[in-house]
Amino acid sequence: MHSPQAAGRRAAERGVVVNETFLTGKVPPSILSQIVFRHTGTPNRRLLLGPALGEDAAIIRTQGKLLVLTTDPITGAEENAGWLSVHVNANDIATRGARPVWFLCCLLLPEHSGTGVLERVMSQVDEAAREISVTVAGGHSEITPGLHRPIVVGSMIGEITCGKYISTSGAKPGDKIILTKTVGLEGTSILACDVGERLTPSLGDDVIQRAKTFSRRISVVRDAMIAVKTGGVHAMHDPTEGGIICGLWEIGEASGTGMVVEESKIAVAPETESVCDALGLDPLRVLSSGSLLIAARPVNANRITKRLQRSGITASMIGEIAKPEKGRVFVKRDGTRVKLGPPARDELYKVLDESKAPFR
Repeated sequence: MHSPQAAGRRAAERGVVVNETFLTGKVPPSILSQIVFRHTGTPNRRLLLGPALGEDAAIIRTQGKLLVLTTDPITGAEENAGWLSVHVNANDIATRGARPVWFLCCLLLPEHSGTGVLERVMSQVDEAAREISVTVAGGHSEITPGLHRPIVVGSMIGEITCGKYISTSGAKPGDKIILTKTVGLEGTSILACDVGERLTPSLGDDVIQRAKTFSRRISVVRDAMIAVKTGGVHAMHDPTEGGIICGLWEIGEASGTGMVVEESKIAVAPETESVCDALGLDPLRVLSSGSLLIAARPVNANRITKRLQRSGITASMIGEIAKPEKGRVFVKRDGTRVKLGPPARDELYKVLDESKAPFR
């Protein structure tokens, strides 16, 4: 028999980390590379863009068109899980320059859930799908032991009938980085919904109620379609877990580039600042679905920004893609320049891990 120590040495020689445990949230990038991306089944030439760091949707070539596929769970939210599932998955499709078309939904409910929970979640799925003209094509639902809240695992399929797809890895030195809306939108809404009662005495009911509505801003389908139609887009990415800091790092890592980003140009809503301050969280590292990062040619970046603004979507240029040897630099409000390093765990989980009450 082989000893566990010998097995560990062999795994280490292959670059695999043995028996590492994780905290709540995304699996660390180094582990994705060492384990997940090494087990991807049979190669297929029709797969144009497959599993890779920062790439949230796959591209498959079919006759006459490209299919765009993605999947994402909603695990941190309870109140709007069904609605969020549709839009979060649609966002990943839109960042490839495609329109979302088909949605599949796997719904896992805690034990002793009633029909009211199922009706609420599926009504949210239906509402969100109709908002962006998406068809629910199938799925699965079950009662699952060990859960304290519903988990919705969505899969979205989009189509590109002409033109090229856009990837996270397409950013080029000299590109301007555009940010739409404000950061931390989804995180703000989740916190207001899940721990709002705790925050109301210090922040007031008006702030909490406004913060709850931020979930309604998380779609970036319009943002992406406006940018693509304007032209000159090299890369797009929607910052989700880990916030804007993680999203920026993933663009640089996927593209093999450096960047310079200015904190003073990143928009943060007053409600997000209030909620994060009250909980001791960094709004730049909180779940940011609803924002879109766009890397575009300098000649097109100003035009994209203005067209977004004319369409009622807040947008600003927050930095520039640089050559890799320049590094990834984050210029803080006080002028201090710090390294934009690998993403840390999303700050949202600091609060959610403390409030795991049984699902009602």
